[in-house]
Amino acid sequence: MQREITVKEFENVVNNNDDIEPMIIKRDNKKDLLVISLEQYQKDMFINKIEKSKKEYVDGKVHKATDIFKRLREKYGY
Repeated sequence: MQREITVKEFENVVNNNDDIEPMIIKRDNKKDLLVISLEQYQKDMFINKIEKSKKEYVDGKVHKATDIFKRLREKYGY
């Protein structure tokens, strides 16, 4: 669960913690920045790519590798 903190509070959290949970940083009382761990970011990006791949498969936007290689052989003669 994310929390909202000020820039000054963020400095304190980062300096005193190794484990950082998602945080929204506020500046001038406006939500300005979202901070998440690199591990969480990478996990989210991976999940997004998997979901995009699933959607492309369902939408028929994929091709058999054998067909692609066949066309490449015909085009480039290898």
